[in-house]
Amino acid sequence: MSLVPCRGCGYQVDTSALACPKCGATDPAKKICRQHRQAISLSLQLLIGVVLLLAVGRYVWVEFMPLMKTVVAKQHQG
Repeated sequence: MSLVPCRGCGYQVDTSALACPKCGATDPAKKICRQHRQAISLSLQLLIGVVLLLAVGRYVWVEFMPLMKTVVAKQHQG
């Protein structure tokens, strides 16, 4: 049971405390609160998802569009 100052008010709290008994800050022993960590995590997941979606879209466009153009051209000719 080690005590550290709360990041919100400086009150000495246990490192395993979920909230500061004085000011109510969540995860008072951590440098940033749980909500900010979750927001950062969600932002990173969304960014990675968008990048993957764009990469897959570009791959499909580059690999399959020439094939689709030739198929459409053959249908119009014949």
